[in-house]
This record gives sequence, C-alpha cells and structure tokens, in this order.
Amino acid sequence: MKTTKFRNMFLHRLKLPVYFLVVISFVAFIGLQSCKPYLSISTKITTPNGISSLEEITLGGIKQWIFIRGKDKNNPVLIFLHGGPGEPALGMQSSRNLDTELIKHFTVVHWDQLGAGKSYNGAIPINAMTFNRWIEDCNDLIDSLRSRFNTPKVFLVGHSGGTIVGMKIAHKFPEKIHAYVGVSQIVNYYEQQKISYNFIVEEAKKSGNTEIQNEIHAIGPPPYHIHTKELEKAEYIVKYGGFIRNDVMKEIGFILLSYLTSPEYLLLEGIKTISGKGLNFTRNSRYEEIKKINFTEEVKSLKTPVYFFQGKHDMITPTVQIEEFFNNLNAEKGKRLIIFENSAHLPILEENEKYNDLLIRLVLQECQKK
Repeated sequence: MKTTKFRNMFLHRLKLPVYFLVVISFVAFIGLQSCKPYLSISTKITTPNGISSLEEITLGGIKQWIFIRGKDKNNPVLIFLHGGPGEPALGMQSSRNLDTELIKHFTVVHWDQLGAGKSYNGAIPINAMTFNRWIEDCNDLIDSLRSRFNTPKVFLVGHSGGTIVGMKIAHKFPEKIHAYVGVSQIVNYYEQQKISYNFIVEEAKKSGNTEIQNEIHAIGPPPYHIHTKELEKAEYIVKYGGFIRNDVMKEIGFILLSYLTSPEYLLLEGIKTISGKGLNFTRNSRYEEIKKINFTEEVKSLKTPVYFFQGKHDMITPTVQIEEFFNNLNAEKGKRLIIFENSAHLPILEENEKYNDLLIRLVLQECQKK
C-alpha cells in the first residue's frame, strides 16, 4: 500500500517531465525516420550498370529477404553471412555505411537468414530451423545468384555465427566458391565457451570486485543447457573488452541506430531485432546443434582458398582457437590468417577500412591471379 502511494506521488510530481519525455520521444522518432530517405538518397547508386535492390525471395518454401548492392553488376558476387545465429548486426541494415568501398569491386549480397531481421516472423515453424535447412537455403541462394549474374562462383564471407554455415558450404560445395573468408570464425563451440568463461573469471579476479566474481560464479562454466546462460556470460566479455576493444558505447550505438534508420528496415522490424526476437527464436531452435559444432573434427581440409580475419582481442571466438585450427587445416588452394591488432569480435566494424582493403586488394586480387 505504501509502495503504491509513493509511486503515485512520484508520478504526480513528474507529470510535466513525462510530457517532455513524450515530446522528446516524438521528435526522436521523426528524426530517425527522416534519416531513412536521407540515407537512401545520399547512398544512391547512379552508375549505368549498378544495382541496389531489396528483394523478397523464397528459399525452402519460406519467404526471406536479401539486399543487393554494387556499382557494376558484372563485378564478382560476394555473399555476406551475418552472425548470431539470428543476429544480423552487421547485415543489410548497416551495409550502406560499411560497404562503401566493397560495392565498387563486388556485387554485395546481404541475406537476412531465416528467423533473423526482416526474415523473422512468428509463423516460422520450429522444424524449419535446422542446420540442414540452413545449408540448403544458403546453397539455393548461391545457385540463384550464380544463374542471375552468370557467374560460376561467388565469394563467401561469414561473420561469427554465419561462419558455421559458411564453413559447411565451403567444405561441401568448393566448386561454387571463389574463396571463403571466415571473420571471427567459430571452430569448436564447447572449447570457445570454456576459454571465454575462464577469461572473465580471471579478469574479475584482477579487478578484485567480489560481487562480480560471485555473479560470474553463479553463471557457472559450460556446457550450458540454455543459450541465455551464454548471453549472461557475454555481458562480462563485453565488460572486459573481448567483444569490442575500443569505445563500446559508440559501436553498439552504431548498430542500434542502423536498425532504426535503415531504409531497408521498417521501424517495427528494427525494434523487434533490437529486442532479440529473431536471436532468441533462432538460438532456441538451433541450440542443440550449435553446441555440437566442432570443425576440428568435421573439417580437416578445404578445396577452396580460405582466409581467416581475426580480432586479436576476441574472446567470443577466441583467437587462440583460430590459430590452432588454421595451423592444422589442409588448404589445397592456399590459406591465410590475418590478425586485426585493434579489434575484438567485430573487426568489420572496428577496423572497417582494413577489412574492406583486405577483401579488395588481397582476397579478390589473389583469386583473379589464379
């Protein structure tokens, strides 16, 4: 009773500020929405043979979305597989900002995978969210683009969760892939969870903060039976610089604003993605399969050129794992491991210029010479 009375008195005193908050929220809404046409116009592709196309496509009988951009449709096709799985944080909604150099040399295709971003809806059947279906969808997309752009092969770039399907596709269909680029590559899921947990335990000890140490102890070491335990752990990885190395608020702010200002996303789609609708749906439905990922056993060799782009400080997909996997991998057509010295899990964002330059002046040029 006292609590209710106090709350009512508090709200009464805040009546005027609440009005102000409503006004501010309305102004912010208008401002964000006005960014959409501005971004669309300012990044418009005007070259005669260019393309900028948001398209609904059918993969496996279910509608999904892709966004295609390039200055010249005769350029090689590059498909980007976003992470999560189920979290297109560096996907189509941020492509107008992150791909400005890439679209001069590639026809870049962003795919919001089934259950993620624009390709999420509550009617998707759980039995459609399997690894086999994921691979089939990706393969169908590749074949569709090969036919459409009259090219025998495509470049495939996967980030984090997207490297699961990326690695499987490169291993299974090398004849369709110019080169595979794994950014923050997942290797052995259980081992990466164990390494990252030990990392936050040690960092908490260094801090001397017993409250945080107890919170981390309450999460406990892997294996986890529900994916939310990983998300709890990830909060501390972020805190200790293993997710974003520099200026966490700036980079996360960029991602969130991208969802709200992208011309490709309706406001509700952006809000749903920010709130984790697709992420939770995808990870809940695929978690048992995700936990079993172990490419050290599944992929001993690749028949396509392979590149790993890895943030030195990454503790989501720990660098030590990628280095060991790289050293043991038999790559018939060559392999390279490039360390991004000033990045953690998001080198695409933290060192975007270097990321673009490597794709253009290393990956593309080396493949053109072969």
